[in-house]
Amino acid sequence: MRWIGILFFLFSVGLFAQTKPSKVQVAEALGDTLFNREDFVGALKQYNKVAKATKLKTVQQRQILYKRAVCLFYLGEFDQALADLKVFIPENQSLPRARILRAFIYRELGELQLQLDDLNQVLEWDAMNIDLLKWRAGLLVEMGENEQALVELKAMKQWATDEEVELYTGLAYYGLEKPDSALYHFDQSILANGGYLPAYQYAGSVCLEQGAFELALTYINLALRLDGQNLELLFYKGVALVELDRKEEGCRLLNKAFYKGIDDAGGYLEEYCFPKE
Repeated sequence: MRWIGILFFLFSVGLFAQTKPSKVQVAEALGDTLFNREDFVGALKQYNKVAKATKLKTVQQRQILYKRAVCLFYLGEFDQALADLKVFIPENQSLPRARILRAFIYRELGELQLQLDDLNQVLEWDAMNIDLLKWRAGLLVEMGENEQALVELKAMKQWATDEEVELYTGLAYYGLEKPDSALYHFDQSILANGGYLPAYQYAGSVCLEQGAFELALTYINLALRLDGQNLELLFYKGVALVELDRKEEGCRLLNKAFYKGIDDAGGYLEEYCFPKE
């Protein structure tokens, strides 16, 4: 829940300005308390009480919609959260957190362009936010905009780099069909953080595609030290082993991966482990 502190903005309601707070103020304060305890169901009930009592007649009363949208996001009710933000954002253009929240929702819904639009808007206000810049770079790679992603990543590396920046750089080069450059940056990602699983995983995948099975096995075995039950890694290892003619162990891993839901393992099983006569 690392984003709770970023997404949740406590609006001042003057709770203690009066000797006796109103029922609406009490409900909102209780909702805030429950939210901070990560009881999103309980918090949502309190914010709904506030909305019902005020009927959301004024801009100030509609501030509760942001808090309610955050709860709905964490509860997976994305359409309802978007409905609240559709009202809230136009009335609160200067609150970046609302657009960040909407970008998160669009990410969950697979809406790449809408996600990018909100990120671009927030970065106009906070152009040096490294987390948002990395998010946008990764999104550009996902959208196939690899050249643009590299431009942004290279600029970013002039003042800040880490394992994620190197990983996205590698993925951008991979998307441009430059596997050697991709592997170099995956290695740089590993050097930046030896416990960063995605770098090993992508490096192993690139090596498999290039037929460098021994090297692939090295990356995959290191990754499995970090996550020994990762089915995709077990599948990759099975592929590398059968390609290296170590079929008994490779077929065992491919079989395990297949029956745990990795459908791609089926083709390798048929070709290497149970060939047709």
